Amino acid sequence: MQIELPCGTTWHVHEAAKKLGYRAQLPGARVFDLVARSLRAARASGVGASDRFTLALPASWMVNSPAVSKVLRRWALPPCLETCLALIDVLEGGPDEWAGDPASVEAVRLGVASLGTEPYVTEALSKVLALLVPEAVPLMPPPARAFVLGDAAKDDPDAFARIVEWFARAALDHRADLEGIAREHRDVELSGAGVLDRLLWFDSEGHKHFPKIDVA
Repeated sequence: MQIELPCGTTWHVHEAAKKLGYRAQLPGARVFDLVARSLRAARASGVGASDRFTLALPASWMVNSPAVSKVLRRWALPPCLETCLALIDVLEGGPDEWAGDPASVEAVRLGVASLGTEPYVTEALSKVLALLVPEAVPLMPPPARAFVLGDAAKDDPDAFARIVEWFARAALDHRADLEGIAREHRDVELSGAGVLDRLLWFDSEGHKHFPKIDVA
């Protein structure tokens, strides 16, 4: 599978099943995946976004979120709570509704910008929203941002908006391949977009934790 990146390079995805298997060995990643599955089930059962958001906040720490508890508390209360719920509402609409709409993309960018001045806001928010709207938001630690956008990518709202636009489109463009990989993964139920997110993490930095395999 070959995926074009905004930075102008082509991502050649190899040995996906092996990489997902390695990742599933990490305790935090395993629990994060279980929470993501439960939140998908809760969403399908009609549990509201506010309750799901509250549950996702502490679960985001399972993948080393840099957010301190005071920041998560701020996001759980007005006015940040309303902003986060609005972001979820926009992103749940699907990329066909918002990715090609400049006003919606700008709303996403402005929403992220309003959530704080901490230098890690984009990364921390991605680790919450990846649990709630996995079809639109991958994890965005610095190595993943650099992998997708280039080495100059910053932890800022523009980077967040660019990555979610790319990610949602890539998940749709490669849906058949990604869902095929997901069906073969036995450790936990994943969506096609969830596979893309986890492979992005592995090829951008996760491979450092494991025996050397092809990440070219």
